[in-house]
Amino acid sequence: MSILSLNDPASLRRIASSLARGRGDYADIFLERTLETDVTHDAAGAGPAVIGLSEGCAARILRAGRVTHHAVGSLEPRDVASLEERLGGTGSLRPPAGGPRARSERADAAHDSAAVALYLASIENALRGRAGSERSFRAQAQAQSQEIAVATSEGEVSEDRRDWISFSAHLSGSGRTAATVSIGGGAQDLERLRALHSPDRVAEGLLRSLAEAKEAVPPLAGETTVVLAPGLGGILFHEACGHSLEGDRALRGGSALMELLGEQVGPRELTIVDDPTLAGLPGSRRMDDEGWPAARTVLVESGRVVGLLLDRATALLAGTSPTGSARRESYRDLPLPRMTNTFVLEGTREPEEILASVSRGIYISDLGSGEVDTATANFSFRVRRGHLVAGGRIVAPLAPCVIVGNGVDILAGVKMIGVDLKFDPGAGECGKDGQRARAGVGMPTMKVEGLSVKPPSSRVLAGS
Repeated sequence: MSILSLNDPASLRRIASSLARGRGDYADIFLERTLETDVTHDAAGAGPAVIGLSEGCAARILRAGRVTHHAVGSLEPRDVASLEERLGGTGSLRPPAGGPRARSERADAAHDSAAVALYLASIENALRGRAGSERSFRAQAQAQSQEIAVATSEGEVSEDRRDWISFSAHLSGSGRTAATVSIGGGAQDLERLRALHSPDRVAEGLLRSLAEAKEAVPPLAGETTVVLAPGLGGILFHEACGHSLEGDRALRGGSALMELLGEQVGPRELTIVDDPTLAGLPGSRRMDDEGWPAARTVLVESGRVVGLLLDRATALLAGTSPTGSARRESYRDLPLPRMTNTFVLEGTREPEEILASVSRGIYISDLGSGEVDTATANFSFRVRRGHLVAGGRIVAPLAPCVIVGNGVDILAGVKMIGVDLKFDPGAGECGKDGQRARAGVGMPTMKVEGLSVKPPSSRVLAGS
């Protein structure tokens, strides 16, 4: 059943148009219904599935840089229509505080929680079938189905549905000093998740990471050459560059890269894009959360900073059109210009050639938590999985550490780009201004200079 089945599109158009008339330059109505299923699995087996439904609507008016917004936790036509009256005054109304999403058992859950639980149990069974010391396993999965609709004062009414299921699995070795390793992934449905992240593959990855953790050696602190593995290493450019090119920060003096718009900042082989139109990735969508059609945006082209990610509000500031980059965690939240699937395009070098060019450095295949100060472009990340490189070869697993650098310097420090573009496994979320959003990252193998390594006790800004 469509989210528009309760509310007539013509009525939504009338309300949005009426909101803008005499009150603002633009207005819209946002409708959302999200069904979420959480499943856990630990030593006691599968826990009970927790299923929550969140639905509601919100109205927003834009006028001369000022935003008026109000949200209601209902999709009933009378409550949607009441938004016009609630925003009839001149004051700015904030959305209600809203606690955690209501959770209740629902027979019409969008995803079969029993099948999800069976998938997690299959990972544990695959681990049991392999030799090794006593280990502790736990896992969780979340399946989400979100439907949205947007009606604007410009007469547009559009809708979209976004389904995603993600998991994370954790394995701990025995003993007081044993490490804990993790693997995660996501896909549009459970069948695709199983194909991309089969229980056998996940189990092998966990055991390999646990074995490496026992043999890990600390890196030498200081500046070093880094080879980023294809795929998840793209989070470095998501944080170090992408956030600085989101319109709200870029146009309000909070971005070091905005000052370099149009300038050459990296090698001509370097191109970074944000593309929500690619099927099967975490940030993919048919339209953004303001109803604007999803579109590919080039951020860095041939080493030059050329693009910004804009929603309607920041597009008005820039005197141009939106890029389809508006995202909001729920109807309670205001939309923000944000990344979707951000990645580096392929270069011309073979990955073996890139690794062979490094006489001494580190190879990073998995980055953890980190954040960037967009005003200075300084960033830091935890390295969750990496290896020491010597003489052009991987020689030993790397103990946990932190890498730090500057986004502008890193763009200039790109030396070699591979032909093996991959995307991350699909488990990631990005945080911005208190709102979560799924986001995809990707890159080919890449050699970068200008990064420094620090011990794991170094401060890392909490973030996405």
